[in-house]
Amino acid sequence: MSKTENHKNFITYKFYWLTFLIFYLAISTTGFSEEVNKIKVLGKTAKARYAVEQAWETYHDAALGGTLASPAIQTNLEMNLHKSRALLAEAYDAEESGNTKELNLIIIEIMKIKNEVVTQSMEQKKR
Repeated sequence: MSKTENHKNFITYKFYWLTFLIFYLAISTTGFSEEVNKIKVLGKTAKARYAVEQAWETYHDAALGGTLASPAIQTNLEMNLHKSRALLAEAYDAEESGNTKELNLIIIEIMKIKNEVVTQSMEQKKR
């Protein structure tokens, strides 16, 4: 093989390698990253849904057991629980529209409500 043929082969090899690299990076960044982001968002809404369910279960256990501290607390907890369900619906809407900033704020609010409900539901009635 002559030096010119070696050089042509090297140039051809480089061309194919760079073409492959460009396609690989273009496809992986556009398709794969969207799927990863979707999975992260779905994980957030799933955790929020679980938090709402957990808050309702804790509240129901206390309400049915008659251990809630007072009727006023019961009313407040019920209002917060209904608010958390409404927020969960908003979270799904934000997820669907791709608004992650709003989604994060809604989930933070849901978690705050869940923590309040669980804490207040565990307070024992004063006898």
